[in-house]
Amino acid sequence: MLQRPFAVAARRRRMLDALVLRIAESSVEAICELVADRVQTMGLCEARGYVRARASAEIRRQARQAFAQQPGVDPAWEPLVVLRATERVGPLALRQLSATRTRQIGAASQRRAA
Repeated sequence: MLQRPFAVAARRRRMLDALVLRIAESSVEAICELVADRVQTMGLCEARGYVRARASAEIRRQARQAFAQQPGVDPAWEPLVVLRATERVGPLALRQLSATRTRQIGAASQRRAA
């Protein structure tokens, strides 16, 4: 009898986590384009805060789309999902920007060597 509420809560948590991940991953490209020029000159902590601040509008837009497309999701969860996705997108975007910069530096050094 006690297992049923826990199973429902676990299922809800998995659904929320999947929704957060989907929103963060679908937002990362647009956010990288938005912050790429400014983040290059910042330290890690400053860049993380800047990305989080600039990402909020894109995350909210993606969350509204996701909530509209997925039936059975409680609209009251949207603020929580937006908060979690905003926290998750920062590291994703910075990792992608760092990888892009590393590839560009590697390509430039190969051109100089040739």
